[in-house]
Amino acid sequence: MKISVPALALLLAQLLLLAGEALGADRHKPDVDPETQDGILLQRIQQEPTQPRKLALLEKYLAEYPRTTSSAWVYEQLLLIYMDQNQWDHVIATAEGLLAVDPNDLDSAHDALKAAETLSYPELIAKYAELAWDLATRALQTPKPADPEEVPYWTKQMDFARDNLAYSEYALATLAAGQTDLRKRKELALALQQRNPKSQFLALAKPTVLDLAKLNPAEALQLSEQGLVENPNNIDFLMTVADHDMSIEKDLPRVLNYALRILELVQGKPQPAELTPSEWEKKQAKYSGWANWLAGVVYGKQARYGLSDRHLRAALGYIQDDSRLTAAAYFYLGYDNYALAGELADKGRAIEAARFSKLCAGMDSPFRSLALKNLEALRNEYNVE
Repeated sequence: MKISVPALALLLAQLLLLAGEALGADRHKPDVDPETQDGILLQRIQQEPTQPRKLALLEKYLAEYPRTTSSAWVYEQLLLIYMDQNQWDHVIATAEGLLAVDPNDLDSAHDALKAAETLSYPELIAKYAELAWDLATRALQTPKPADPEEVPYWTKQMDFARDNLAYSEYALATLAAGQTDLRKRKELALALQQRNPKSQFLALAKPTVLDLAKLNPAEALQLSEQGLVENPNNIDFLMTVADHDMSIEKDLPRVLNYALRILELVQGKPQPAELTPSEWEKKQAKYSGWANWLAGVVYGKQARYGLSDRHLRAALGYIQDDSRLTAAAYFYLGYDNYALAGELADKGRAIEAARFSKLCAGMDSPFRSLALKNLEALRNEYNVE
């Protein structure tokens, strides 16, 4: 079974936590000389049972002895406390200090990445995700030790590096997906693709064609038309072309064909791996409303009033947040039912026509004057208000 991207990210975070616990806290060892002042302080730190006092002693040590051989161990102990206390800015500063002493410390890069994500610092997320990626890649090149007793620890290190590598990919993809500047998003997605062209998180990072349509409609249309050649069932491509053609009333039979195809796909298509169930449900609802609206309007223009009425009624529940679509739907529903009242000699349809025409006339849209004319005709022909 294929795991969705959000579920995979959660799994990676859990694996990293377990791997970090398995590797243990003491990656570095203190060099304790009880006959020196720094050695005496290290002994006090090791013997101190309370976290607040231990924290004060650790900070005192770095202030007084910043460049001893034990400073890496002190930084490591500080990181554990700051992480436990959720002091994320201190986590980043301490990780930087430890990385200055030990540039290959993957744990510190990962801790800094988690802190940057928690604080929502985009530049630092990119910095530490790339650093963790590079350090994990370097760690994975470590040869298997000849001593059998060292193999279990080496294996745990390799697992930790692989999980960090995957999580760094996910962090970069998530950072890209959260960009409101689509040019910046494309740059980040390209950087991720250059690092790993087969990354399973690329779909999350790359802007969709609908995102691109907001930035450069012409580029989005070209991309969609080209994409449909190899991927004729891509609903984003289908919708981009259909919406463009409808906006300029070009090739309405193609608009109708694409709209009906989208409705088939959103109903029968499996949930994409990069979307959560709730995200896919929202996308299905959005595309169902949009495609039903397109089909309903085209059918109305073709004087196929029964089909127009059916599709536009189906669209209403999804398009209320878009006044442009809603006003058009009300107008065509009013006109559809006015025409059906005459074809079927059904006054009930005339009453429905008046209801929708009133709704349209109450909105500030290009259809308002036409809806008012429909209401006048309904009063004269069917005596309905």
